Amino acid sequence: MRDVSICFVYFKTLELRHLDAAWFSVSKQDFSYVNTVYFLDNSTDDDLFAIQEVLSRYPLPVPLVFCSDKHGRSDRTQSWSVNRVCQMAVGPWIFFTRADYILDFDAVTRMAGRARAMEAAGQKPFVSGWCWQMAYDREAANLNAFVDIEQYGWREKGMAALLPGPDGTGGHPYAFRFHETDRDAGVWMTQKTYMAQAGWMNEKMVSWGFQQSVWQRVLQRSAGVTCHAIEDYLFAHQHHWAPRDFTTAHDEYGRFGGSQ
Repeated sequence: MRDVSICFVYFKTLELRHLDAAWFSVSKQDFSYVNTVYFLDNSTDDDLFAIQEVLSRYPLPVPLVFCSDKHGRSDRTQSWSVNRVCQMAVGPWIFFTRADYILDFDAVTRMAGRARAMEAAGQKPFVSGWCWQMAYDREAANLNAFVDIEQYGWREKGMAALLPGPDGTGGHPYAFRFHETDRDAGVWMTQKTYMAQAGWMNEKMVSWGFQQSVWQRVLQRSAGVTCHAIEDYLFAHQHHWAPRDFTTAHDEYGRFGGSQ
Protein backbone atom coordinates (compact mmCIF):
# COMPACT_ATOMS: atom_id res chain seq x y z
CA MET A 1 0.00 0.00 0.00
CA ARG A 2 1.35 3.42 -0.97
CA ASP A 3 0.41 5.22 2.24
CA VAL A 4 3.46 7.46 2.82
CA SER A 5 3.66 11.07 1.66
CA ILE A 6 7.12 12.66 1.56
CA CYS A 7 7.02 16.35 2.47
CA PHE A 8 10.06 18.45 1.54
CA VAL A 9 10.84 22.12 2.27
CA TYR A 10 13.36 24.44 0.60
CA PHE A 11 13.85 27.72 2.48
CA LYS A 12 15.88 30.92 2.79
CA THR A 13 19.51 30.67 4.02
CA LEU A 14 19.99 27.68 1.71
CA GLU A 15 21.51 27.60 -1.77
CA LEU A 16 20.80 25.51 -4.83
CA ARG A 17 23.78 23.29 -3.98
CA HIS A 18 22.05 22.31 -0.72
CA LEU A 19 18.89 21.54 -2.65
CA ASP A 20 20.83 19.44 -5.17
CA ALA A 21 22.38 17.25 -2.48
CA ALA A 22 19.16 16.87 -0.50
CA TRP A 23 17.01 16.10 -3.54
CA PHE A 24 19.53 13.56 -4.77
CA SER A 25 19.23 11.74 -1.44
CA VAL A 26 15.43 11.80 -1.71
CA SER A 27 15.64 10.29 -5.20
CA LYS A 28 17.66 7.34 -3.81
CA GLN A 29 14.90 6.21 -1.45
CA ASP A 30 12.75 3.11 -1.94
CA PHE A 31 9.39 4.44 -3.14
CA SER A 32 7.48 1.17 -2.75
CA TYR A 33 5.23 2.67 -0.06
CA VAL A 34 5.28 6.30 -1.23
CA ASN A 35 2.23 7.82 -2.93
CA THR A 36 3.38 11.40 -3.59
CA VAL A 37 6.22 13.82 -2.88
CA TYR A 38 5.20 17.35 -1.88
CA PHE A 39 7.74 20.12 -2.44
CA LEU A 40 7.42 23.58 -0.84
CA ASP A 41 9.58 26.55 -1.82
CA ASN A 42 9.20 28.79 1.23
CA SER A 43 9.85 32.19 -0.32
CA THR A 44 13.44 31.60 -1.40
CA ASP A 45 15.28 34.08 -3.62
CA ASP A 46 15.74 31.46 -6.35
CA ASP A 47 13.44 31.62 -9.34
CA LEU A 48 11.20 28.72 -10.23
CA PHE A 49 13.17 27.73 -13.31
CA ALA A 50 16.39 27.36 -11.30
CA ILE A 51 14.66 25.27 -8.64
CA GLN A 52 12.88 23.05 -11.13
CA GLU A 53 16.09 22.53 -13.08
CA VAL A 54 17.68 21.03 -9.96
CA LEU A 55 14.66 18.79 -9.32
CA SER A 56 14.68 17.57 -12.92
CA ARG A 57 18.22 16.18 -12.48
CA TYR A 58 16.88 13.45 -10.19
CA PRO A 59 13.40 12.35 -11.34
CA LEU A 60 11.16 10.44 -8.99
CA PRO A 61 9.02 7.35 -9.75
CA VAL A 62 5.94 8.87 -8.06
CA PRO A 63 3.95 12.09 -8.59
CA LEU A 64 5.54 15.36 -7.46
CA VAL A 65 3.36 18.23 -6.21
CA PHE A 66 5.36 21.46 -6.54
CA CYS A 67 4.34 24.53 -4.54
CA SER A 68 6.24 27.83 -4.52
CA ASP A 69 5.02 30.56 -2.17
CA LYS A 70 6.98 33.80 -2.61
CA HIS A 71 5.16 35.53 0.27
CA GLY A 72 8.14 37.64 1.37
CA ARG A 73 7.13 37.46 5.02
CA SER A 74 9.75 37.04 7.74
CA ASP A 75 7.29 35.41 10.17
CA ARG A 76 6.69 32.35 7.98
CA THR A 77 9.52 30.05 8.98
CA GLN A 78 9.81 26.46 10.23
CA SER A 79 6.38 26.16 11.83
CA TRP A 80 4.59 27.67 8.87
CA SER A 81 6.54 25.49 6.42
CA VAL A 82 5.75 22.25 8.24
CA ASN A 83 2.07 23.08 8.49
CA ARG A 84 1.80 24.26 4.89
CA VAL A 85 3.43 21.28 3.21
CA CYS A 86 2.02 18.59 5.50
CA GLN A 87 -1.52 19.91 5.27
CA MET A 88 -1.27 19.51 1.48
CA ALA A 89 -0.25 15.88 1.80
CA VAL A 90 -2.59 12.92 1.42
CA GLY A 91 -0.88 10.82 4.10
CA PRO A 92 -1.84 8.99 6.21
CA TRP A 93 1.88 8.71 6.99
CA ILE A 94 4.06 11.80 6.65
CA PHE A 95 7.81 11.58 6.09
CA PHE A 96 9.19 15.09 6.54
CA THR A 97 12.56 16.40 5.43
CA ARG A 98 14.17 19.63 4.23
CA ALA A 99 16.74 20.86 1.74
CA ASP A 100 19.41 21.19 4.44
CA TYR A 101 19.35 17.44 5.15
CA ILE A 102 21.02 14.58 3.30
CA LEU A 103 19.17 11.32 3.88
CA ASP A 104 20.61 7.88 4.31
CA PHE A 105 19.42 6.01 1.24
CA ASP A 106 17.33 3.70 3.47
CA ALA A 107 15.89 6.46 5.67
CA VAL A 108 12.29 6.18 4.48
CA THR A 109 12.32 2.38 4.59
CA ARG A 110 13.79 2.21 8.08
CA MET A 111 11.60 4.90 9.62
CA ALA A 112 8.49 3.43 8.00
CA GLY A 113 9.37 -0.04 9.25
CA ARG A 114 9.89 1.16 12.80
CA ALA A 115 6.72 3.29 12.73
CA ARG A 116 4.60 0.34 11.56
CA ALA A 117 6.10 -1.91 14.22
CA MET A 118 5.32 0.66 16.91
CA GLU A 119 1.77 1.05 15.63
CA ALA A 120 1.31 -2.73 15.67
CA ALA A 121 2.39 -2.64 19.32
CA GLY A 122 -0.37 -0.15 20.11
CA GLN A 123 1.67 3.06 20.02
CA LYS A 124 1.21 6.29 18.07
CA PRO A 125 4.67 6.68 16.56
CA PHE A 126 6.81 9.70 15.83
CA VAL A 127 10.03 8.24 14.46
CA SER A 128 13.36 9.82 13.66
CA GLY A 129 17.00 8.71 13.66
CA TRP A 130 20.35 10.05 14.76
CA CYS A 131 21.68 13.14 12.97
CA TRP A 132 25.24 13.87 11.83
CA GLN A 133 25.23 17.61 12.48
CA MET A 134 27.45 19.48 10.02
CA ALA A 135 25.73 22.87 10.21
CA TYR A 136 27.17 24.37 13.39
CA ASP A 137 29.03 23.49 16.56
CA ARG A 138 27.61 22.06 19.79
CA GLU A 139 26.86 25.56 21.07
CA ALA A 140 24.95 26.30 17.85
CA ALA A 141 27.46 28.94 16.73
CA ASN A 142 27.80 29.41 12.99
CA LEU A 143 31.04 28.02 11.59
CA ASN A 144 32.84 30.01 8.92
CA ALA A 145 34.50 26.91 7.56
CA PHE A 146 32.90 25.53 4.42
CA VAL A 147 33.82 21.92 3.62
CA ASP A 148 33.11 20.43 0.20
CA ILE A 149 31.26 17.26 1.16
CA GLU A 150 31.48 15.88 -2.38
CA GLN A 151 35.07 14.84 -1.62
CA TYR A 152 33.75 11.99 0.54
CA GLY A 153 31.95 10.23 -2.30
CA TRP A 154 28.69 10.06 -0.37
CA ARG A 155 26.57 9.98 -3.54
CA GLU A 156 28.08 6.60 -4.44
CA LYS A 157 28.72 5.22 -0.95
CA GLY A 158 25.73 6.64 0.92
CA MET A 159 25.36 9.22 3.65
CA ALA A 160 27.49 7.18 6.08
CA ALA A 161 30.54 8.21 4.03
CA LEU A 162 30.28 11.64 5.68
CA LEU A 163 30.92 10.15 9.14
CA PRO A 164 34.31 9.20 10.60
CA GLY A 165 35.58 5.71 9.87
CA PRO A 166 35.89 2.89 12.45
CA ASP A 167 39.18 4.37 13.69
CA GLY A 168 37.51 7.74 14.35
CA THR A 169 39.25 9.58 11.55
CA GLY A 170 37.86 11.09 8.38
CA GLY A 171 34.42 12.54 7.86
CA HIS A 172 33.35 16.15 8.16
CA PRO A 173 35.92 17.83 10.47
CA TYR A 174 33.50 20.23 12.18
CA ALA A 175 30.49 17.95 12.64
CA PHE A 176 29.19 16.35 15.80
CA ARG A 177 26.83 13.55 16.76
CA PHE A 178 23.27 14.62 17.55
CA HIS A 179 21.28 11.84 19.22
CA GLU A 180 18.47 13.84 20.83
CA THR A 181 16.07 13.51 17.94
CA ASP A 182 13.43 11.92 20.16
CA ARG A 183 13.14 15.49 21.49
CA ASP A 184 14.21 17.65 18.53
CA ALA A 185 14.19 16.06 15.08
CA GLY A 186 14.79 17.61 11.68
CA VAL A 187 13.75 14.54 9.70
CA TRP A 188 10.88 12.45 10.98
CA MET A 189 7.84 10.28 10.27
CA THR A 190 4.42 10.26 11.89
CA GLN A 191 0.74 10.28 10.93
CA LYS A 192 -1.04 13.38 9.66
CA THR A 193 -3.92 12.60 12.01
CA TYR A 194 -1.66 12.95 15.06
CA MET A 195 -0.43 16.31 13.80
CA ALA A 196 -4.00 17.57 13.49
CA GLN A 197 -4.85 16.24 16.95
CA ALA A 198 -1.94 18.23 18.38
CA GLY A 199 -3.12 21.40 16.66
CA TRP A 200 -0.20 21.63 14.19
CA MET A 201 2.99 23.57 14.89
CA ASN A 202 2.77 26.90 16.69
CA GLU A 203 3.19 29.56 14.00
CA LYS A 204 3.75 32.23 16.65
CA MET A 205 7.16 30.65 17.12
CA VAL A 206 9.21 31.99 14.21
CA SER A 207 12.81 32.14 15.47
CA TRP A 208 15.47 29.46 15.36
CA GLY A 209 15.60 27.35 18.51
CA PHE A 210 12.56 25.68 20.00
CA GLN A 211 9.86 25.30 17.36
CA GLN A 212 10.43 21.59 16.77
CA SER A 213 11.14 20.53 20.36
CA VAL A 214 8.03 22.31 21.65
CA TRP A 215 5.92 20.67 18.97
CA GLN A 216 7.20 17.18 19.75
CA ARG A 217 6.28 17.76 23.38
CA VAL A 218 2.79 18.88 22.31
CA LEU A 219 2.43 15.79 20.13
CA GLN A 220 3.19 13.60 23.12
CA ARG A 221 0.84 15.40 25.49
CA SER A 222 -2.07 16.25 23.18
CA ALA A 223 -2.05 13.32 20.75
CA GLY A 224 -0.50 10.58 22.90
CA VAL A 225 2.40 10.17 20.49
CA THR A 226 5.55 8.22 21.40
CA CYS A 227 8.70 9.95 20.10
CA HIS A 228 11.38 7.44 19.17
CA ALA A 229 14.85 7.74 17.63
CA ILE A 230 16.37 4.85 15.69
CA GLU A 231 19.90 4.49 17.06
CA ASP A 232 21.67 4.92 13.76
CA TYR A 233 22.62 7.91 11.58
CA LEU A 234 19.79 8.33 9.10
CA PHE A 235 20.43 11.92 8.04
CA ALA A 236 23.12 14.60 7.98
CA HIS A 237 22.55 18.32 8.42
CA GLN A 238 24.37 20.32 5.76
CA HIS A 239 26.50 23.31 6.68
CA HIS A 240 24.75 26.62 6.00
CA TRP A 241 24.61 30.02 7.61
CA ALA A 242 21.43 31.00 9.47
CA PRO A 243 20.52 33.47 12.25
CA ARG A 244 20.95 31.49 15.47
CA ASP A 245 20.48 33.53 18.63
CA PHE A 246 19.89 31.87 22.00
CA THR A 247 18.66 35.09 23.61
CA THR A 248 15.95 35.52 21.00
CA ALA A 249 15.11 31.81 21.10
CA HIS A 250 14.69 31.76 24.89
CA ASP A 251 12.60 34.94 24.81
CA GLU A 252 10.25 33.43 22.22
CA TYR A 253 10.11 30.15 24.15
CA GLY A 254 9.09 32.07 27.28
CA ARG A 255 6.32 33.86 25.43
CA PHE A 256 4.90 31.03 23.34
CA GLY A 257 6.50 27.69 24.15
CA GLY A 258 6.93 27.33 27.89
CA SER A 259 3.25 26.61 28.56
CA GLN A 260 2.93 24.03 25.78
